[in-house]
Parts: sequence; structure tokens; C-alpha cells
Amino acid sequence: MIKTEKLTKIFSTEEIETFALNSVDIHVKKGEFVAIMGPSG
Repeated sequence: MIKTEKLTKIFSTEEIETFALNSVDIHVKKGEFVAIMGPSG
């Protein structure tokens, strides 16, 4: 099993913070397949 809780990823510049992930919970059981896709593919 793969498990995350409250996962956050922020990309920052001097002027702005962009949240790619904001407090995400993911639970992946054995044998499951997961893909996370966004605008860039």
C-alpha cells in the first residue's frame, strides 16, 4: 500500500505561490494503478 496524508507541493517565485497539491490524501492498494495528470501532461 502507498499512503499519503495532507500532501502539499508549492511552486514559489518572488511574487507568487502556486499550489500544485494542497492537503491531498491518497491511498493506493496493492494491484491498483494510479495516474496523476495535469495541463502539461
